[in-house]
Amino acid sequence: MMKPFAYYDTGHEFSEEIVMAAGMTPVKILGNVHVPNDPADRYVHHYICPFSRSCLTQGMAGAGAWAGIAFCHGCDTTNNQFDIWKYHVPAAFLYWISTPAKNDETARAWHDKELRRFIVRLEAHFSVSITDDKLAGAIRLSNRVKDLMRRLSALRAVKDIPNRDYFELTRCCVTDDKTKLADDLEATLSDWQSRPPFPPDRVPVLVTGSDITCVEVMDILEAARLRVVRDDLSLGERYYAATIDETKDPVRALVDYHTRIPQPPTKIPFEARLTYLRSCLAETPVKGVVYQILKFCEPHGLDLPFMVGELKKDGNKVAVIEREYTPTVDQQLISRLESFREMIE
Repeated sequence: MMKPFAYYDTGHEFSEEIVMAAGMTPVKILGNVHVPNDPADRYVHHYICPFSRSCLTQGMAGAGAWAGIAFCHGCDTTNNQFDIWKYHVPAAFLYWISTPAKNDETARAWHDKELRRFIVRLEAHFSVSITDDKLAGAIRLSNRVKDLMRRLSALRAVKDIPNRDYFELTRCCVTDDKTKLADDLEATLSDWQSRPPFPPDRVPVLVTGSDITCVEVMDILEAARLRVVRDDLSLGERYYAATIDETKDPVRALVDYHTRIPQPPTKIPFEARLTYLRSCLAETPVKGVVYQILKFCEPHGLDLPFMVGELKKDGNKVAVIEREYTPTVDQQLISRLESFREMIE
């Protein structure tokens, strides 16, 4: 069994295929909402993003099970936490990848150099050879997973696919061995294709905002009889919306891929995110948009007024909810979302 290599990013900045080509399984650090943040709270103020504190708690407790950890430049919290992890997380290998915020030729050239530097460090530390052929093989496997996820995702709007079922698949995409995952997704595709039609008592919506890393948020939406049929989350469409080019230099292909995926609010130009959401709304009929934001999530808090304003200008019905980082199924949120459902159905 390949040893897991952990990575911490706040969107989908990390190139998993490099770690796969090194013979390890990439595992995204997602925190654990069921575990108190007390260990991390000794080093990080409580008003800092609770998800990032949960990731630090997970790192302090579980680093020994990982071959190494890589950070990618994401939001300000991620960037500043790297220094904290250097002191308090006992990692055998801890590496920072300065992924760019911009999307221009200079940024792409920088990203290319950063990925090649990462490859050299992996090769030296783990005594492996990450060849173009190995990278190409990892890219093909990654594309197989992404293709299957796109086909599965498309079924959400026409079949009875509970929010929890979809979320569990998106989580597996960033935690499981990709070869086994691809086989599992094939079996899941057969299952979902045989499911009953989209239930008439559910209302289709697009969900955007902070990343959803605990299934209880999806349960809240389900309890309000809102069915997520489109999204732009990193545990979601951002992960599989685009395919990596298999015809060009593998590292360059990875750089180009990250310029074509749905962008989080930490990337420039910020209009790219709105463009993707508009394309989703044009492709898939939904009744409304749910913009959910995790408390203390600054990037989405700053992005929210513009995004919501533009979506409403387009004629969309939008619900904005702020949620706590908790596994508790919040009945007040359910009530608010039920009222939204009644307004749009």
